[in-house]
Amino acid sequence: MKKLKKGVMLLHRYLGFVLSLLFVCWFLSGFVMMYASYPTMKYHQRLQQLPAVRLGACRLTPQQAMVTAGITDTVRSMRIGMLLDRPVYRMITQKNQHLTVFADSGTVLREVDTALAAKVATAFVNNSSRPQRIETLSQIDQWMAAHRSQGYLPQVHRCEMDDAAGTYVYVSVYTGEAVQKLNGRQRFWAWLGPVPHWIYPTVLIRNRQVWSQVVIWVSLIGCVMCLSGIIMGIIRYKRKRGNGLDFSPYKKRWFRYHHYTGFVFGLFVFTWVLSGLFSMGPLAIGPDSARQLAERNVLSGAWVDVAGYQLSPAQAMERLGKTVTVKELQMISILGRPYYLAYEDGMHTCLLAADETDTQPFRYYPVAPLLAAVKGFQQNYSVRSAEVLERYDDYYYARAFDKRLPVLRVSFDNPEKTSYYIDLATGQLALKHEKGSRVERWLYHGLHSFDFSFLVYKRPLWDIVVLVLLTGGTLVSITGLVLTWKWCRRKVNS
Repeated sequence: MKKLKKGVMLLHRYLGFVLSLLFVCWFLSGFVMMYASYPTMKYHQRLQQLPAVRLGACRLTPQQAMVTAGITDTVRSMRIGMLLDRPVYRMITQKNQHLTVFADSGTVLREVDTALAAKVATAFVNNSSRPQRIETLSQIDQWMAAHRSQGYLPQVHRCEMDDAAGTYVYVSVYTGEAVQKLNGRQRFWAWLGPVPHWIYPTVLIRNRQVWSQVVIWVSLIGCVMCLSGIIMGIIRYKRKRGNGLDFSPYKKRWFRYHHYTGFVFGLFVFTWVLSGLFSMGPLAIGPDSARQLAERNVLSGAWVDVAGYQLSPAQAMERLGKTVTVKELQMISILGRPYYLAYEDGMHTCLLAADETDTQPFRYYPVAPLLAAVKGFQQNYSVRSAEVLERYDDYYYARAFDKRLPVLRVSFDNPEKTSYYIDLATGQLALKHEKGSRVERWLYHGLHSFDFSFLVYKRPLWDIVVLVLLTGGTLVSITGLVLTWKWCRRKVNS
């Protein structure tokens, strides 16, 4: 038993020597991340800066745009927007080619040069500033880590604007659209928050597999360190008569501080590091990705069927423009039928069937056909519940209230207790949860961000709880760092 105790003590001590500084950085950056996130331009933020779509000069149908672009495979995404004052088709093929065709002339935009990028960047900031320096990038820089989820390629022109805010505007080489925008203030807080918190230096985010393994192994070792510390804290607990608060046998001040703070906050530190580990999805406990993709394709199709569009984009705009101010027009499929999806912003959209010439716009897709399609995903099981949510639940939610409502939630009585969330504004699969992914949700978001429904929407109560816990974790880490420093100094001087 003595050898076991000594082994646990040495394990905690030496792992603490290695990780104590990183833990301090993690907790201090956690304070920043309560109020400053990684600077990524969301889709609705991009829409706010775009001009309204004008298709008076549009001459090409979607099918003609594909032929003009010389596309030989299928198109998985097709959008209509503006490139300065001209309408353009923007397409992404199954082979991940990003192509742009001018809708008024049929000219293919082969590549955006720096002169055009400067004009796009200037227009995107409402002519309030101009580029003072333009650099063409062939791989992602520090602020493009979300390029995959946002759907643009690494080849961009980074325009550094001449405004006081130090704004950067990133313009895609292939589509001519602004894909990222951030300022100096956002970069400053990112260096104090998300970058150290996520271990996000440029050299690692350019290689996602290496970065993922680094975070997983560091978090795993951190969990072992925390567990060994909790065990040692309990073993060394020695309550003295007459003083219930004095339970540490250590005589040296910093050892006592570390024992006290670790005893009170050690469990939180462990669960916090453990939840950080689960953010990387180290266990395959979520829905099967291949099956989920197949289900998604049933609803929205694997490609855009341009041959089915009987209604021209100009005709669609005449009708949609009476309902919303169209900033971008997407060509989508819902249950095998082609539609135009018009976006004004992230919350205001409108649908229009494109395979008939006498259709009218509508905002939400009917529930009945979507429900019938979702039932086909689990043909051998009955539906436990099906309801339209007007409010967030524990799994489909957003702290910033930026996820669309209403959604159709369909839950099945199968062994995995599967639930599907369908966005009624787009007819697309927004979320799928099963037993494993629910566990992962609580182990990650629940323990790491305290996204509990009874707490997350009650500010400043959520702030107070998280600030207290982060302060405790910081004290545990700082006392451990001081002990590491003192030990290193003794070794150097001895």
